[in-house]
Amino acid sequence: MEKIGIYGGSFNPVHIGHVEIMKYVLKEMKLDRLIVIPVGFPSHKDSLLLTGEKRIELLEAACKDIEKVTISDIEVQNKGVSYTYDTLLNLKKKYKDAIFYEIIGEDSADYLQEWKDYEKMVEECKFVVLKRNGYAYRAEHNNIIVLESPLYRYSSTEVRERLKKGLDISDMVPKKVHEIIIKEKLYR
Repeated sequence: MEKIGIYGGSFNPVHIGHVEIMKYVLKEMKLDRLIVIPVGFPSHKDSLLLTGEKRIELLEAACKDIEKVTISDIEVQNKGVSYTYDTLLNLKKKYKDAIFYEIIGEDSADYLQEWKDYEKMVEECKFVVLKRNGYAYRAEHNNIIVLESPLYRYSSTEVRERLKKGLDISDMVPKKVHEIIIKEKLYR
């Protein structure tokens, strides 16, 4: 049975922390595949997102050399709000004999019970919770796995703020992502 991780987020933009998380969960959870899914229209916050297509381009540049990572446009193609449970059901149709692992941070885990169809979701897949600075999440269900993961110090918000101020971000994002952001003057 294939073990598939689902890693969703705005990835606005993808940064080195995201890439480190991908590599970490692939290894730690012994996943056969990690599907990275940028949101189309986030249900939980307003945000000035780059287009889904541009974020996919940046993700593909960042993940080009990471085995077992697939970038999916499943939520970007959806013209309405995408909910994680609906995305999971769509993936379950495509990968019928798979065990799914939803990768989230402790910040998201803190309001997990508020997610649409949380009760159904926690029965349909396992949640893998990664450490976030300032949080101490305690699992409340057998299908929730809290990993003693390293703390990843970068955030997309910080990358965007530095770009607005004209500061260097070359140590915060993968090299190919940096090249695209600078060439196309993104986030300015």
